[in-house]
Amino acid sequence: MFVTAAFTLYVGQLRDAVFALLWIHARPTTRAVGRLGLAGQYREANWARHAHAFARPVGQLNWKPRGREPPRRPQPEVAVMTVMSIARFERFFRAAAGLDVDKNDLKRYSDFVDAKLYDLLTVAQATAKANGRDIIRTCDLPITKGLQESIHHFQKIDQEVELKPILEQLATHPALDRTPDEETEATYPDIIGGLSLALAQCFKILHPDLKNPQTQHWDEARAVFDFLL
Repeated sequence: MFVTAAFTLYVGQLRDAVFALLWIHARPTTRAVGRLGLAGQYREANWARHAHAFARPVGQLNWKPRGREPPRRPQPEVAVMTVMSIARFERFFRAAAGLDVDKNDLKRYSDFVDAKLYDLLTVAQATAKANGRDIIRTCDLPITKGLQESIHHFQKIDQEVELKPILEQLATHPALDRTPDEETEATYPDIIGGLSLALAQCFKILHPDLKNPQTQHWDEARAVFDFLL
């Protein structure tokens, strides 16, 4: 067994040496590469890529081809943005209705926003279809008087809270039969902001002394909006 391992090591080192010499002699100079054209440069890059893939440290017997690199760790900016998002989310609900929410409420809030925006777009899609249009316009959205007032109130609060950039990331929806135009899509953050303000105030209407919304309170508020939107 020792003889076999030594022979394998020797053969591997000899193969690497031969391969290195072939690479040095076969590799064109930088000036020559410039004359190869795109096809030649592609072959040169492809040769280098394979040479790098098949190289191995000397003396490593159990060699395996290099696979995909492990996933990179999240950058520090991502974690900072998450903390900033939670902080603004908490500040908004305090300003809107004196409520104390935390990061555990973000999932409930995100689900609420997704569902209600989709409900509005579903009705808008039906309106566009009834008017013989393939495009959803802003006028197709069923924005009620109360929701419009909540949007205006949100825009005033958001001057201090600055939640709108975060809402722009939440303004997504499943594919629709009718495509919203750019003007309509641009209104999503404000609509979500109006829905968020109405949600916060709905908590207070249902439970005037409420400070920390629990699962029951979220379910009750969601049921109210399901009846209205």
